[in-house]
Amino acid sequence: MPRSLRTSLLLPLLPVCLWAQGHAPPRKIQAAEGVYLFATAPYSDVGLDGNSVVILSDDGVLVFDANGTPAAAAAVLAEIRKMTPKPVRYLVLSHWHWDHWYGAEVYRRAFPGIQIISHEATRRLMTGPALAFNQPGLDEQLPQHIHDVERQLAAAKAAGAASEVAGLERHLREDRFFLKQKRGAHHTVADLTFSDSLTLYLGARRIQVLHYDRAITPGDAFLYLPDEKVLVTGDLLINPITFALGCYPTGWIRTLEQLDRLDATVIVPGHGAPLRDKTLLETHLALLRELMRVGKAAKARGLNVEQARAEAMDSVRDLRIRLTGDDPGLNAAFGIYLVDWFLHRVYDEQNGPLTDDIAPIPAH
Repeated sequence: MPRSLRTSLLLPLLPVCLWAQGHAPPRKIQAAEGVYLFATAPYSDVGLDGNSVVILSDDGVLVFDANGTPAAAAAVLAEIRKMTPKPVRYLVLSHWHWDHWYGAEVYRRAFPGIQIISHEATRRLMTGPALAFNQPGLDEQLPQHIHDVERQLAAAKAAGAASEVAGLERHLREDRFFLKQKRGAHHTVADLTFSDSLTLYLGARRIQVLHYDRAITPGDAFLYLPDEKVLVTGDLLINPITFALGCYPTGWIRTLEQLDRLDATVIVPGHGAPLRDKTLLETHLALLRELMRVGKAAKARGLNVEQARAEAMDSVRDLRIRLTGDDPGLNAAFGIYLVDWFLHRVYDEQNGPLTDDIAPIPAH
């Protein structure tokens, strides 16, 4: 998901795809026959990559989401080439958050005839508003953070703290690499858009590219393979906790309700490991319904968002524990990234119709 540096530095509270550092090859997880999830390690404390999902067929490959950096996308492509000599024919981009599409240029360069697909609203946001949203992080926040790490490193060297020096040097390399990748990305957007649905036939596979409503963003796209009963959600669902930044509460609930009606036996989320049942989906759905109820009632009584959040945290305690296992770090993330951000948008929605404009990150 996109974020200012302030938010990026908070996200490592979540153990989502937290594997070995050092930009090791992406972790490959088979979700179903010929369907693979590739998870890339985080970039120190400044960013995560969304899952990239590869669907093989006897007539080519479809990739869903292109990572957050060209380097990560190139690493996934290298793994694809080990698996099949077939070309990548389609790249579907789920939404505008920068950890899901900044590597798209890699596929265009490798396969000039590829069709890159997104919802029409996603393409519109990618060509301007999304870039503007991320620019302060690239121009100011990330460079300032790197400067702070440089100062910590200099102090550790002066103190002769060898073990601390090694960690800070690795930290600094990763932060600098992330900034260079983000600044150097050639923003490559869809050449084919859709509004509600698009069906692709890739060899013997039937792949539905779908959009139900504004949910996490105005143009969330997800995949359903009806013959294999595989659902690929993008950030509509994250394992274990989905982020609600800038979401559309009513539309998100409606979308999850539609996902729940699908006869999926495998769910591949936007971050985290594949799921073999609907427990996480149904827990999120119950949670959002309860947050909507609490938020609307609190606003009607004249309470502010902070007061509504305090009430909501009591009301959803059991649902929180289902998602977090009562882990302190996950509990903190749950309170900010899901409850607080969702309630801010409930209040926004109650104030009038939400636009497609990118909402600012709520202040804390």
